[in-house]
Amino acid sequence: MDEVTIRPVSDSDTLRVLEDVQRRIWGGPDSEVVPAHQLRAAAAAGGVVLGAFAPDGRVIGFSYGFLGRREGRLFLYSHMTGVVDEWRGRDVGFRLKRAQRQEALARGLDLIVWTFDPLQSLNASFNLHRLGAVARRYYVNYYGEMTDALNRGVESDRLEVDWHITDHRVARLMDIDDSTTGQPAAQAPVALAARGSPFPRPADPVLDHDAVQVRLGIPPDFTALRRADLALAREWRAVSRRVFQAYFARGYAAVDFVRTAAGGEYLLGRSDAD
Repeated sequence: MDEVTIRPVSDSDTLRVLEDVQRRIWGGPDSEVVPAHQLRAAAAAGGVVLGAFAPDGRVIGFSYGFLGRREGRLFLYSHMTGVVDEWRGRDVGFRLKRAQRQEALARGLDLIVWTFDPLQSLNASFNLHRLGAVARRYYVNYYGEMTDALNRGVESDRLEVDWHITDHRVARLMDIDDSTTGQPAAQAPVALAARGSPFPRPADPVLDHDAVQVRLGIPPDFTALRRADLALAREWRAVSRRVFQAYFARGYAAVDFVRTAAGGEYLLGRSDAD
């Protein structure tokens, strides 16, 4: 991966290229593309716009974040990070996030925040296991109706993660080549399980476990499941929403994610576990 270059982007020509890169990655309408002038303004005001460049100079991925403040705390809100299809699975996304972390540290920040679909197992594994982020906030239909290829037909629920970029665990993860998926916490009781294949159904949820950690399973490929059976996808959204909300309300947080043959499992732990 040494041939891929990650660098900040602020010139108008490349920022316009990023508009097309967004269309290629997410397949949404033009109304959902962040325009070049907005990217430029965000970068000029302390935000972070990064491009990933192939050896021939083509833009193959990017990351866009802007400054935010909550309860007096300044942080970077990472709105978009993506890689074009032919370069996925080659650690470009990880290198973008690692560079984003360095840019945030250079600005004196210690926190990066973003959202993702809790039923997308690849994103869950990347965000929680590979990067070491933690999620304790669940938003129902966060973006409203979405018409892009990844979200069409299902309410846009999102987990919001906190990436504590000065944390020792995060710093360690940035310095190792870790493609492992970890081991399930077999002793932890199951709050939600996926049953059957290739498109599993959610088992009856258990909302009253009181263990230090509990497991929450999801399907292996929610996008394929949604395309094959929209009603089942909506059922997964509704059931998993109940489980996340129930345990978050009781002080749990999503602290890790383990890929399994059945799809994957979140590990929910008490909030002081991160």
